[in-house]
Amino acid sequence: MKKMQVGVKKDYTKQWQQMQKDLEGADRDFKLAIYKDFYRSIAKTADQRLVNLERLSQKEGYEHVLEWAYRDAMREIRGVYGKDAKRFNRAQPDDLRKVHKNIRRVLSFLEAPTSSKQGIDVVYVKRADTINSKYGTNVNWSNVGDLYRSRLYRKTDSVYGSKTVLKAIGKIQENSKQVKKYLKQYQDWQDGKGKKPEFISIHVESTSVKRTVNNMLKYYKKDLNQLIKNLK
Repeated sequence: MKKMQVGVKKDYTKQWQQMQKDLEGADRDFKLAIYKDFYRSIAKTADQRLVNLERLSQKEGYEHVLEWAYRDAMREIRGVYGKDAKRFNRAQPDDLRKVHKNIRRVLSFLEAPTSSKQGIDVVYVKRADTINSKYGTNVNWSNVGDLYRSRLYRKTDSVYGSKTVLKAIGKIQENSKQVKKYLKQYQDWQDGKGKKPEFISIHVESTSVKRTVNNMLKYYKKDLNQLIKNLK
């Protein structure tokens, strides 16, 4: 069997897949030793990324980096190694299945675009800039995911189409003060604290976008209000 180059390639998942193929039929103890070496290698890489994210979170524009892959990694680390654990690089058990599972935990973190500044910039910053330019939205890298995962987007995308929905959200953000005031007055009215507010009109040239904006204000108030809070 050829000697394996552990921790050399950047595509650790591909390396892991190849390693499993090469070790098919190998002795259990030999396989366990290789798996432990591989785990130790990728765990060191993952831990360095955690340190880098902690430093990055102190820089302007990246204050939210710890809310993404870092948070998920800490949940995995503490779930396996205890509530006081902060890093992946720990001695592994002699249980082949557990080591296998722990490798997948580390790889899951390394695969996440938000596990590194480069990944954040390439995937999320670029995506935010693109939709802001195309649709007039006002999102940044840290909340572009909130937009696409929001109940409002998921409910309206299939009905009106993603382009129309994004343009509608852009118009709503453009008139956010007016929209927030309307939504608050409407909620107050429902709570018996005031009279029902008059329906607001937002100037939109496109008929389809205008209809979508109006329908969001009429039928998706709760979801719209939540999205506006998430995108602030």
